[in-house]
Amino acid sequence: MEGVGLLLAIDPILDMIRTATNVAGQALIPVLVSARENLLDREAYATADGSSLDEPREAQAEQVPAAA
Repeated sequence: MEGVGLLLAIDPILDMIRTATNVAGQALIPVLVSARENLLDREAYATADGSSLDEPREAQAEQVPAAA
């Protein structure tokens, strides 16, 4: 029973590490595969800043009227 308390204390930290590793792999592997297959637009990849991800939300916010 003493080991259960230790496990409950350490497992959330280990879970965060497992999640971070999974997210990094899910982001990195497609980039490596596309670069190896010569499908990666290196100029677009080098200049990407993530701002284009916010544009659809801003456009949607303009289309939806505010609640009165």
